Amino acid sequence: MGDREALSIPEFDDDLDDFAPRKAAPKPTPKKSGAGQGGKARKPAAPTASSRAARRTVDAVSHFPSREAASDGQLNLKGPQHVLDRFKAMCKADRRAYYDMLEILMDSFEGAGQEGG
Repeated sequence: MGDREALSIPEFDDDLDDFAPRKAAPKPTPKKSGAGQGGKARKPAAPTASSRAARRTVDAVSHFPSREAASDGQLNLKGPQHVLDRFKAMCKADRRAYYDMLEILMDSFEGAGQEGG
């Protein structure tokens, strides 16, 4: 177990880190009455080259496949153990996944039903 090395975590120069402790918000200054007396809006600081590179690195490996629509499904079968064991043995003998063997059996069943008509 001593052969593992720690991953380096990039540091960001921006305020987008959700896990960083938040700074206390500055107290708002009271506005003076009168038209046209507003403060200038500050532009956010431009990200540095290192923070942009770090952001690209994180974005490249931060894919969330669980948020994408899954094309796979799952089916649980309950039945006599000898039938399930027979199906598993068929799959193992032919070196096929369960879904693959199920498709072969369904195709065979549907083909046999059409020939007799």
